[in-house]
Amino acid sequence: MQVLMMVPDCQMIDRRVLQQARTLVEAGHAVTLLAGFECAAEEHFDWHGVQVHRYVYDWDDERLKRLRARLPDNDRLRMLVNRAWMAVARRCLHVTPFDAFVISRGRAFPADVVHVHDLPLLKHGAILAREMKARLVFDSHEIYHQQEGLTPRLRRELLRNERRYVRRCDVFITVNEAIAGYFQRLHGRRPMVLLNCADRPPAGFDASSRADLRRRAGLPAEARVVLYQGWISPERNLAALVQAAASLPRDAWLALIGYGAYEPQLRSLAEGRLWADRVRFLGRVEPEEILALTAGADLGVIPYQPVDLNHRLCSPNKFFEYVQAGVPILAEALPFFEEMKARWGVVEVGRLGSPEGMAEAIGRLLNDPARLAGMREACRQAAAVLHWEAEGRKLLEAYARLEPRGLKACSMESAACHAC
Repeated sequence: MQVLMMVPDCQMIDRRVLQQARTLVEAGHAVTLLAGFECAAEEHFDWHGVQVHRYVYDWDDERLKRLRARLPDNDRLRMLVNRAWMAVARRCLHVTPFDAFVISRGRAFPADVVHVHDLPLLKHGAILAREMKARLVFDSHEIYHQQEGLTPRLRRELLRNERRYVRRCDVFITVNEAIAGYFQRLHGRRPMVLLNCADRPPAGFDASSRADLRRRAGLPAEARVVLYQGWISPERNLAALVQAAASLPRDAWLALIGYGAYEPQLRSLAEGRLWADRVRFLGRVEPEEILALTAGADLGVIPYQPVDLNHRLCSPNKFFEYVQAGVPILAEALPFFEEMKARWGVVEVGRLGSPEGMAEAIGRLLNDPARLAGMREACRQAAAVLHWEAEGRKLLEAYARLEPRGLKACSMESAACHAC
């Protein structure tokens, strides 16, 4: 089938998105991925057989351009028309200028299936699927409308869109059982679960190798490393993690892999302090390098706090990357991590909301080598089950139940929809 996949990621494309696209291509589907519409630069490239297109929105509107073309050559009049149009568009039009831009790009790629990642593009995907008479697949990576950082008005708008368009989905997917339960209570429909599992390491991968991470961080071979990897943003409790470096054991350092606008503020917390050298910012790392670097850590930290429902029920990519790399994990006592501790023993939970609580939890684990060794062995056992190959098979099974609309209509009572 021809698959049009859409995701709002304007910087690094989420690993989950790329894994799904690659899995579909390997199974014989043709996948076009529209990855971001407010990117820094327009790009078009092939990634493992996936045709990737990235766009730059110019914050204009084709309808407005046509209107301006009919106006007299008067800059003041054009400015007034621009302001009036944008004000009306934001408040009154179902298809805003940005919506029109996204939909126009999607129309260039007719498809049998429109596969949308995350709520901001669900409306656009639903409109395109209806126009193309295509199946609609929606993968909700999180409870998007429950994010604390969104304005109340935007949260209400997103929730309205979700309620309106989820009912049109032929396949509804999410990332863990807790979020699936939330959506079932909200929409009366339980999504299928695809965990955020990482790929298995390549043949010959040495999970005991410590050299790559220490070389990248400029640390001695005997150094113990506490690792954070991921997006660097204020809601992730990274300030407490950086400040906890002041109380790390003398032979331990903190390394952060990732990037984000919050990095300068984090760096400023350590600048001029006696412990500033204990914190190493490694910047962005390409996906194919992540596993080798991660494997060198003595402990991987996921410091997220339950600042909103979305964070409280999260199951981040990095958890599964730590597992595949054989790295013991420390996380806040959130539902998913409590479940993984009870089931697999790969994670220890604590109260990480303060620098003192973070430092105490890290120190307790680093000073218990027998416990860390047991957690490493637990990671090895869990990695044999928690890998993308198993989750990818579930995705292909869901696609196998899809039929082009021209062959047989799908109703909410059909076996396929119940399986979704």
